[in-house]
Amino acid sequence: MTGWLGVVLAAALGLVTVHRGLCRDAPGALMAAGMAVMSLGMGGVGPTFVHGPWWAAGFAAAAVWPMVRPPAAGVCGGRTAHLLGGVAMIYMCALPTMGVAEPTLAAHTVPLAPTGHHGMAGMGPVDLPGAPMTGPLGAALALLGWSLACYFLLSTVTGLTRRNTGGARRTPRLTVLTEAAMGLGTMVMLTAFT
Repeated sequence: MTGWLGVVLAAALGLVTVHRGLCRDAPGALMAAGMAVMSLGMGGVGPTFVHGPWWAAGFAAAAVWPMVRPPAAGVCGGRTAHLLGGVAMIYMCALPTMGVAEPTLAAHTVPLAPTGHHGMAGMGPVDLPGAPMTGPLGAALALLGWSLACYFLLSTVTGLTRRNTGGARRTPRLTVLTEAAMGLGTMVMLTAFT
């Protein structure tokens, strides 16, 4: 993810954090704040300290919170979207970090398949960031990441176009925009990680 996209995403998610806080949706505000900080790190703008098992446990707690004690005003996007957002954040916290983010990680190389044509001088393996996801576990994790990204893209489109039978919006415009920002932000972050 490029630096400017990380900053834009962090700013949008910061606004969502404020809105969800004003709506007394503490779990939604915590999830949006964590996503904002993570998007800055993914964009190479700041440190990538929102990563690892402790952060995954924190996002798991924030995801389950509305199931145990639902906020009076509801949770951003509804319970299912919030729970799947928690799964997405756990997924991103548990995966190996991006190569740009952690200087201690070495880039992994993937050899290029021979094409039968003359190669270019100095052409060697392609460097990929992060640790490689190979084997059945890697395929399952990639499938999970892409499935979650597709879900959040579809939920964003559905949220923006949802109307009642009379053609009016079902929820206030600001709520629709915050739900769309959370869904689209999650989709972008998942796509960058997967």
